[in-house]
Amino acid sequence: MPELPEVETFKLYLDKTSLKQEIKDVKLIDIRVLDVDSSVLKKSLINKRFEYSTRHGKYLFVFLNPKFLVLHFGMTGDLEYYNEQIDVPKFSKVIFCFKNGFNLAYISRRMFGRIYITDKIEDFIKLKKLGPDAYKMSFEDFTETLKRRSAILKNALLNQSFIAGIGNIYSDEILFRTKLNPRTKLDEINESKIKEFFSNIKEVLKFGIKKEGDLSTYPKSFLIPHRKKDERCPICDTEIERYEISGRHGFFCPICQKE
Repeated sequence: MPELPEVETFKLYLDKTSLKQEIKDVKLIDIRVLDVDSSVLKKSLINKRFEYSTRHGKYLFVFLNPKFLVLHFGMTGDLEYYNEQIDVPKFSKVIFCFKNGFNLAYISRRMFGRIYITDKIEDFIKLKKLGPDAYKMSFEDFTETLKRRSAILKNALLNQSFIAGIGNIYSDEILFRTKLNPRTKLDEINESKIKEFFSNIKEVLKFGIKKEGDLSTYPKSFLIPHRKKDERCPICDTEIERYEISGRHGFFCPICQKE
């Protein structure tokens, strides 16, 4: 976390609060989140405006004309728009100060987030070796990424060079809805299951965006509310099992998602 639905929620929040506002200053509380020289960051931002934003995978791009600010939120990132007269939000690392008297705080509690500046989105995507965006990709994009791959499904979904935007939680939900075992290999899925798999990627992410990434609001028919010890499958009432693959853990139903 945050995964694609959460970052899309951040995008909509930034669009609603901070677009077209002139930036008078950038306060650097903790430069460890910067993947750009602080002087370059300030020069790129001060007296500029957030013209528009777009997202690819878990990265949020904000156009400054001519460069892009790039925000990555790691596991505990957030944004908060607030009046400069009140206290700085806890765990704020960088503050974008607007001339209207409000600020936008980039928050990173566990320091996994990063801030970048790039000239072109395409160059950044290539540099980070990101695959197609999981929510925007076409079925043709998806099938192209499947070619010559035999990775385990769980690993493939978490691999941002395969598809960008999906993390641990949503990957479990996608596999559960498609009734695929996390250890199944990509090249073992038949054509009809590939179409269902693609459709469920889209539907799970769409629902996550609708819920603004708030997992506490998910209905019991989803796996997400049951991703913990002693929970039971919402379909067959079998006890949910925890698994680990390549150092990453997840949850699945051993009956609905047989190997």
